Amino acid sequence: MNFSIIIPVYNRPEEIKELLDSLVSSSYSKPFEVVIVEDGSTISSKEIVAQFASKLTISYYFKENSGPGDSRNFGMKKAKGDYFIIFDSDCIIPSEYLTEVVKELTNEFVDCFGGPDKALPSFSNVQKAINFAMTSFLTTGGIRGGSEKLNKFQPRSFNMGISKKAFEASQGFGVIHPGEDPDLSIRLWKLGFKTRLFSNAYVYHKRRINWEKFSIQVSKFGKARPILNQWHPQYSKPTFWLPSLFVIGLFASFLSLLLLFDWPLKIYFIYFVVIFVVSSIQNKNPLIGFYSMIATWKQFTGYGMGFLESYFKINILRKKPEVAFPELFFKTPTHSDAIESVISTKSVTRESIKTNEPIVKTTVEVPATTKKANVKTKIIGLTGGIGSGKTTIANYIQSKGIPVYISDTEAKKVMEQPEIIAKINTTFNDDITTNNVLDRQKLANIVFNNPEKLKQLNAIVHPAVKIHFENWVKQNQNHPVIVKEAAILFESGSYKDCDVVISVITPLETRIERVVKRDSTTREKVLQRINNQLSDEQRIEKSDYIIKNESFEEAKKQTDQILNLL
Repeated sequence: MNFSIIIPVYNRPEEIKELLDSLVSSSYSKPFEVVIVEDGSTISSKEIVAQFASKLTISYYFKENSGPGDSRNFGMKKAKGDYFIIFDSDCIIPSEYLTEVVKELTNEFVDCFGGPDKALPSFSNVQKAINFAMTSFLTTGGIRGGSEKLNKFQPRSFNMGISKKAFEASQGFGVIHPGEDPDLSIRLWKLGFKTRLFSNAYVYHKRRINWEKFSIQVSKFGKARPILNQWHPQYSKPTFWLPSLFVIGLFASFLSLLLLFDWPLKIYFIYFVVIFVVSSIQNKNPLIGFYSMIATWKQFTGYGMGFLESYFKINILRKKPEVAFPELFFKTPTHSDAIESVISTKSVTRESIKTNEPIVKTTVEVPATTKKANVKTKIIGLTGGIGSGKTTIANYIQSKGIPVYISDTEAKKVMEQPEIIAKINTTFNDDITTNNVLDRQKLANIVFNNPEKLKQLNAIVHPAVKIHFENWVKQNQNHPVIVKEAAILFESGSYKDCDVVISVITPLETRIERVVKRDSTTREKVLQRINNQLSDEQRIEKSDYIIKNESFEEAKKQTDQILNLL
């Protein structure tokens, strides 16, 4: 495996020095590269990074400020390895870290992993208390503490690994922050990738160094969660409400004093005493135990209040997340400014990493240059079962000036091409056409209940449609977003052409009613067609976004929200 370590940094040169010092001490015997991405900092790390040019295979890039998620994506695109490891700049890496990662990947390979974090003895008492609150089984941080309790572990980006294959399939992190790491994990699951906790691949994580910064951080965590629940409703969990219930319960406990009931407050008192005792014993310092009570208080109240505020604005007031909480979103950059400066490094290639050949030192100095990046047109897949209303949604999107490829309509055009008709004639006999016009009903009767004949037809039509679609994409490459609507997006494999997939989901009875009315057919025949398609559950599992089309007005609002995000 060829490891590339990706580290975004913003105004933290001293932290980068400590992190790079720890990587120099790595016990891992094979070469690895380090990619530093300076995210528009006003305090540069370039001189610090230059000090490690003779010690590490390292490269440095400076780009416009666009947030940690996009900076990690930028670094992974520049990296030469086939497995990326992501650290926050405030981490210190144990010498055996990469060795532990290799052990885990060799034992059971996964395309994405996450590791826990710990506190060094040199950390301040406040940092150790915050670490306790963020990792203890007594708080919401048990998973980060190294005990995997959930079937699907959501890695956190301060200590995370992702294969090049998974990165390219998912397009990496989104523009929300915080929350970009669970969002990526869920999208990876939908793409069929697995995630896992590597308990022994821990890092020393400084986190926030004072109470004010910690409070702001956990409040943002709380605000991000309802947004993620809206994007990925199938992965919403009741446990996400626990910090908010903690806050509500505490408020109710004070109100209960008016009724002369004091036992609810006693429960809270006992809980914080337990926090004090456990942290004091664990850290061998009662002052850290006391600080841990403060950290836990700030963690629950900050997250809980942030969650409630976000839930109210997103779910009750129906505000767009970017409007409700602009501080959680970074602009999608074009990277067209001066973005790249590679400093003195060891020369490294994929081959030298792979074969463990000696690496020749060289000094490369490339001044920052202004270059215009090619912005790739984003292809959105739109699908849904028969009667779901996906074509209505497609037409609505088209009315907004976004090009839409209606696969069924375009496939019919392709099937009228003389060379395609000739191939169909050869396969299904000449009586399938009349005066070189395809008899679609006759063809449908042949393939409907004959999987082998259907397979033969698809082998003729699908490659031609694929070429037709590729040409259509080229014709619309000046648009930032285009849409491919297809009923069999997943079944045909054409979802692989798309950057993201939207599925339109509609109640079964509504679908049946629509198709019976539209096609003048029977309920039984509609059900037969529905049963031959993917279920809604399967579509949801495979999709990035869901539009619930119970009413067209609501569906339009959901469509607008998704388009704004994309």
